[in-house]
Amino acid sequence: MHILATDFDGTLSRWHGVEQIDLDAIARFRAAGNLFGVVTGRAGDMYDMLVRDNIPFDFVIVMNGAMSIDTDGNTVFEETADGACIRGITELLGKEEYNNFLSCVIHKTRKTFHHGYPDGDEKENYLPLSEIDGIPRFTQLNTWVRKDEIATRATAEINEKYGEYVNALQNGSCIDIPPRGIDKGVGVARYADQMGVPHENVWCAGDNMNDMAMIVRFHGCAVSNARAEIKEAAEATYDGIHAIIDHILEVQAAE
Repeated sequence: MHILATDFDGTLSRWHGVEQIDLDAIARFRAAGNLFGVVTGRAGDMYDMLVRDNIPFDFVIVMNGAMSIDTDGNTVFEETADGACIRGITELLGKEEYNNFLSCVIHKTRKTFHHGYPDGDEKENYLPLSEIDGIPRFTQLNTWVRKDEIATRATAEINEKYGEYVNALQNGSCIDIPPRGIDKGVGVARYADQMGVPHENVWCAGDNMNDMAMIVRFHGCAVSNARAEIKEAAEATYDGIHAIIDHILEVQAAE
């Protein structure tokens, strides 16, 4: 048995959504007795979207490895972080250089704050900063900034100041902030161990920097539109998920 864990945005879903050629390949992969799943920075509503769009899967790992959901929508595991850092990260992101919100996901509930709006803003769905003190723990924080290079600086600053709580990961101009020690590689490893699949039979596909941890930990595959850093770290670059699956099935047939 092999596992293929793929990022969603920019990897499985690219210019025109999920292509039929990839859906057909996923069906072949699963029919051969393998496990296919999505590993994303998105929150738990990723499960609902996959079901709605009839995308087949055996598992979903969301929030960069912090939470896993099975095919029936049940939470398999969830890691959380101490909420003591939320106010400080909100203040950091309120600096003129970044000037943006901090979204906080607790299980499947999202609360959003902006340091520039201490009393909240109903139009922007910002809550009063006073509500931060009522959040003891969270599953992931998220934000975005204007440019990738600004996101690089913000990611580094968050990790420097709050690394005892979180592991900020850059995803283009977005920043995903799961608990300390959590990344996509950790989430995939935990799932593989639960399923009894050896790590040498685990394949991962991605395109952006928050995919790096799983790309270097397992058989890493980059898609053709991936960042240069991901292509350099991957074992090979493929035209899409269908090409990766074709390769894995060839490997499996030769075993």
